[in-house]
Amino acid sequence: MKKVLKTFMVLGAVCTLLFTVACGNGTKDEAAAGEKTVTLGVWKGTEAEKTTRKKLIADFEKESGIKVKEKVYNDYETQLQTDLVGGTAPDVFYVEAYLAPSLIEKKVLAPLDDYISKTKDFDTEDFYKPVYSAFTGDDKVQYGLPKDYSTLGIYYNEKMFADAGIDPNTIPTTVDKMEPFLENLKAKLPKDVVPSAFTADLARQMYIAQSSGETILDKDGYSNLDDPKIIAALQPLVDWYQKGLIKRPADLGQDWSGDSFGAGKAAMMVEGNWAIAHLEQNFPDVKFGTKEVPTIDGKKGTMVFTVSYSMNAAAKDKDAAWELMEYMTGKTGMKTWAEGASVLPSRQSVAKEMNIDSDAILQPFVAGAEYATAWQDGTTLSIVADQYKNMLPSALKGEMTLKEAMTKATESANNDIKTQLK
Repeated sequence: MKKVLKTFMVLGAVCTLLFTVACGNGTKDEAAAGEKTVTLGVWKGTEAEKTTRKKLIADFEKESGIKVKEKVYNDYETQLQTDLVGGTAPDVFYVEAYLAPSLIEKKVLAPLDDYISKTKDFDTEDFYKPVYSAFTGDDKVQYGLPKDYSTLGIYYNEKMFADAGIDPNTIPTTVDKMEPFLENLKAKLPKDVVPSAFTADLARQMYIAQSSGETILDKDGYSNLDDPKIIAALQPLVDWYQKGLIKRPADLGQDWSGDSFGAGKAAMMVEGNWAIAHLEQNFPDVKFGTKEVPTIDGKKGTMVFTVSYSMNAAAKDKDAAWELMEYMTGKTGMKTWAEGASVLPSRQSVAKEMNIDSDAILQPFVAGAEYATAWQDGTTLSIVADQYKNMLPSALKGEMTLKEAMTKATESANNDIKTQLK
């Protein structure tokens, strides 16, 4: 595995959006000359992503004869939706998985099935299924093609484990054995170091909440967080927190688990592969390893975050727009993107060609793509997630039981959902 992949690994779906670059939709001279132009809506991303995207566009233009004009957004979600309403949105644009249901419902994304079926050797089975399915509508129609993804895994501090005399290979692979392991680790760590940092956020715990088979949203899009099975699945987090086995970054003086782990405040953390670059760039002396998150009741689980290329339903030249999407998410284009931007490719064949799963640090994240839960579930997910985030701290601190907290979260969320669905 090339060092650059580990050095700059970051998911496009969670990039910091910093600048706005304006561009046009092609000049009158171009139109007069009959030259095809496709506009592409993106966020800036890392310098590696920006550079690689420029190369991808140049390669595509050379191969297809179609010009591509970038429109780089600052406040991506807000500005994109404003452009969609105003009729000025690009022909092809990024869509984060959690936003897809809302855009599908508004009918602003073009169905892709006809284009996919007519494209020889495009091979949709080559995409990791949970990643691809994140952009499949309730109508079983495909509305986006994933460009990359990120999953969650366990990070551990090699020196802290060595000093504690604990073999990292004894980190439990099943959740029922995690509490005694964390207790043993805590007893052997310095008193100012917590066994593990964690983020109290539904985007990180959705797969845990749903591990019994109950879903956090019912069929009508209302919150189901107060279901007894969901509460039972989440209860270990509260128990571990109250025993000092896990702590939030805010408890440790940081804003993010990656900083808590990097600063030596936690011996472990559960984070996405985007933390690899952060640690290597900002905490180069911290040597770490990674593991898959433990199974729950014998079932593997994690979260996956992904971003698609989707087509504007109002695109004037949909055939040209599809050519761009096909190239960007085809095997050649995706390999260029994954290698240059240092992200995980959503095609299994590309991952195999790049030999990613042989990298010990990346392997747990690649493995998770086979069974992960996508951070996406209807148009009301964000409302439920906000109330979960608001109420869970009260349960962690013992101000109320988890049942009481999730009942209040459900009531508040459903009041807001009722208003939204009217």
